Amino acid sequence: MFKLIMTLFLVTFFLAAHGQTKAPGDVPVAHLQKRVESASDTIFVVNFWATWCQPCVKEIPEFNKIPLTYKNHPVKVIMANLDFPNQKESRVVPFLKNNIVTHEVVMTITPRGGEWIDEIDSSWSGAIPATVIWHKGKKYFHEGETNYEQMKEWIDRLL
Repeated sequence: MFKLIMTLFLVTFFLAAHGQTKAPGDVPVAHLQKRVESASDTIFVVNFWATWCQPCVKEIPEFNKIPLTYKNHPVKVIMANLDFPNQKESRVVPFLKNNIVTHEVVMTITPRGGEWIDEIDSSWSGAIPATVIWHKGKKYFHEGETNYEQMKEWIDRLL
């Protein structure tokens, strides 16, 4: 009985430790882009997603694998949420509490219009999910659902 209780405690602790417990910070898309495009040793994997987008939600476990694979390399995953800012407390925070997301989540503040989309990548139609991998001036862009194997291939080319 003691082993069962300890096992349940450890599983609960593990899940709580890996879920987001605080609200994501608000980051203007221009600041996010400047951060990831800066010349550094870090490879940034940025996924643009929303809680209402089923393909976006489906691929979150694929992104969760990246930090485990590259724990000895400077690879950082950022989940750039595109839900409306007024949905942060009612939708995004509960989503993060109920789902395991093992990396940084930011609420991406986007200017009206769509010019910022072209600044991320001129081939992007604006559909999500969309993933960009940046490293020292090089960039891989993918519009639509992706998977761990594809992202690993892109990251490995940059290491």
